[in-house]
Amino acid sequence: MRVNKQQIAVSNDYKLMIVDDDSGLIDSISSYLVRNGYNVTGLTDPAEGLAKLKDEGFDILILDYFMTPIKGDDFVSKLREFDRDLYVILLTGHKDLAPPFATIKAFDIQAYCEKSHKLDQLLLLVESGVKSINQRIRITNYRDGLNDILSALPDIYQLKTPEDILDAVLDQIVSLTNITDAFTLIDIFGGGGRAIFRGAGKYNGPHDKAEEGFTPEFLEEIENAKTNHTVVTTDEGVIFPIIGRNNFYEGIVYIDGKMEDDDRHLLKIFIINIAALIHNATLHEELTHAYSNLKSSFVETIEALRLAVDAKDVYTRGHSDRVAMFSQLIGRKIGLGRDELEELRVAGLFHDIGKIGISDDILLKNTKLTKEEFAEIRKHPSKGALILSAVSAFEKIKMIVCSHHEYVDGSGYPDGLKGDEIPLGARIISIADAYDAMSFDRHYRSKRSQDAALEQLVNGRDKQFDRAIVDCFISIVEENASDIDAILN
Repeated sequence: MRVNKQQIAVSNDYKLMIVDDDSGLIDSISSYLVRNGYNVTGLTDPAEGLAKLKDEGFDILILDYFMTPIKGDDFVSKLREFDRDLYVILLTGHKDLAPPFATIKAFDIQAYCEKSHKLDQLLLLVESGVKSINQRIRITNYRDGLNDILSALPDIYQLKTPEDILDAVLDQIVSLTNITDAFTLIDIFGGGGRAIFRGAGKYNGPHDKAEEGFTPEFLEEIENAKTNHTVVTTDEGVIFPIIGRNNFYEGIVYIDGKMEDDDRHLLKIFIINIAALIHNATLHEELTHAYSNLKSSFVETIEALRLAVDAKDVYTRGHSDRVAMFSQLIGRKIGLGRDELEELRVAGLFHDIGKIGISDDILLKNTKLTKEEFAEIRKHPSKGALILSAVSAFEKIKMIVCSHHEYVDGSGYPDGLKGDEIPLGARIISIADAYDAMSFDRHYRSKRSQDAALEQLVNGRDKQFDRAIVDCFISIVEENASDIDAILN
């Protein structure tokens, strides 16, 4: 079989382990996968395999289901005690001996296949595992990048001079992209006009010195980015225009090197945020105008964080959108005004934003949480409120997000509020949140029927939920049963 050299280069980045009590099968599979460019370790001793998996980093495990002295499902059970992410492929001797579905689901086993002399199917499963690992890494990196942006912005906002701002921006860009050669350039049109240049790597130094190495073609591409307000990809790197309020040109950011799509999008979000700040620093815009732009950019960043939370887990995908919609239905039914409905919608979208700060090991756990893990989960309303607190216009939304797990009898969290002490929006969202959560499968339980979910809300009146709002929501579901059913399905 002829192997593509590029495939080998990519495959060698991934470590595979095979554990099977048949040494001949291990040799056969190992040889096949090595020929296809993979880094493979084969072991016949399950105990040794567990120890090696715990001590070293592996990406994919190929495991015999029927082994001695440790059976495959017992092996995975022990593995999941210290590694929730490892991609597991089970091997079975015969299709009738396939592991039970409950076992596959309980232990996050991603795939299984029959043992065969033809190993093409196994190779396809390994390649599928590589794609899944890449997707998980992308989501994690994207989430971490957004967290870095969110953490850096408050410090940058406190800087006053354009020079200090550009220095901080450049430091953050280098950190986000892991690219060492970059520069920022802004034009100040007041006071006769001047340019401020800051460079890193080979561009570190005075503007005129760096510009000596710019070709006419590169200068033309910079002008294209400035004039058309568009990102321009050159043979050597990427030019991002910095556009302030009212579509006003401020400057450019140049990154020397190729960029992944996710890094490019993260950088665009970051530049959108700092554009308004540079505009304020260079043209001395009124604070109210600058604040409006910062709020708009911040909302976009939080929206990206919200989507990152949803993308972490297939079981909760779309949850916050439905909570926002159900909450608005309740708000209209009880006669809330336009501004209150908008606050309710935004709070519904962002009610779980604090989960971005919760470990995946806890958030995606499909067994009972420990006391310490549950205490960590209970922090997400407060963490969400802290994220939103960076914009004062979110004050009411922040309070709703912080209180959406408070119970009317005072037994909720984080502050033990009760009755009317809990904001009305939080009392509404708690019902929409609970109903939607019960209507879909989760790691730790199956979904409930619509009747069972409504019965649970009724049973929680005057304890967990506001009685009047529960009754209002039930009437909405009864009046719009087919529409609600279509949404949930």
